[in-house]
Amino acid sequence: MDLHRFETNPNVFFEPKPHITDFFEIFIFQEASGTIELNGEMISISENSLFFICPFQNKSCDISLKGIKGFHLVFQHNFLSDFFDDKLFVYRLQYFFNSNHPQFITLKQADYSILKLALNEIISEIENFQNDSHHLIRSLLYFSLSKLNRLYSEHYQISSNTQSNSIVYQFKELLEKHIRSKHSVEHYCQLLKVNRHKLNALVKQHADCTSKELINNRLLQEVKTELRYTDKTIAEIAHALNFSESNNLTRFFQKMEDMSPSSYRKNTKMI
Repeated sequence: MDLHRFETNPNVFFEPKPHITDFFEIFIFQEASGTIELNGEMISISENSLFFICPFQNKSCDISLKGIKGFHLVFQHNFLSDFFDDKLFVYRLQYFFNSNHPQFITLKQADYSILKLALNEIISEIENFQNDSHHLIRSLLYFSLSKLNRLYSEHYQISSNTQSNSIVYQFKELLEKHIRSKHSVEHYCQLLKVNRHKLNALVKQHADCTSKELINNRLLQEVKTELRYTDKTIAEIAHALNFSESNNLTRFFQKMEDMSPSSYRKNTKMI
C-alpha cells in the first residue's frame, strides 16, 4: 500500500495514453481540472471528486498539473485481504468491480474534509513509522475505505452492507475470474453451490439487479474493452470471450447498447 499527495510529484500519477496497472488505485482530487477516460467512459474531474480503478482496467488521463491538490492511494489485492484478514474485502466495496454504476463520485465538502483528515494521518504514520504505526494505518485505512463505501452506496442508492452473506461477494470474485469464458447464471450457481433463486435474491439485495444482469453488464465491459483497445476482428473477440459465433456477440451487443459492435468501434477506437 502507498499513499501520496498529488502536490508532491503529480507527474508520477498521470499517463495520457491508454494503459493498465496490476493494482487498485483511488484518485482523490481536492482541486484539479481535466478528464479521465475509464473503460471507454470520459469523465470530467471536479472539486472533491474520486475515481476508483481496479487492476487491468484501461484508463488514460488528460489532467492539468497546475494547482492540483489531492491524494493517490494504491494497493494490491493481497495487501488488503491479508491486512484485514478477509480475502473478499475488495469485493465487499461497492465502488470496485462495479459494472452497473460509474466508478467515481463527488463528495460534499464536509465528507471530503473527514476523508482528508484520515488520509493525512496515514501519510504521517508512513513518514514517521513507529512500532504501533501498522495498527493505526490499518484502522485509518479501514475507516477510509468503509466510509467511502457508505458514501458511494448512498449516492447510487445501493446496499452499503459489507457484512452480508458472503455468497454475493464470492459471485463478484468468480465473475472477475471467469467472465471471459462463463456467461450463464447456471455456471456460477454450480461454482457457488447455490440455486438460482437464492443467488438472484442476494444480488438483488446487494446490487439492485438480477444475477443475469450483473453477468451481462460485466461481459459488456469486456466486449467494449476489446473493441476499443484492440485490433481483433469481431470473430476473434467472439472466440476470446467464448461466444459460440460472432453473430451471437453482435446480437448481444446490439441488445445491450442499441448499436452494432462495428459502429461502437468506429466511434470510440483508441488504437
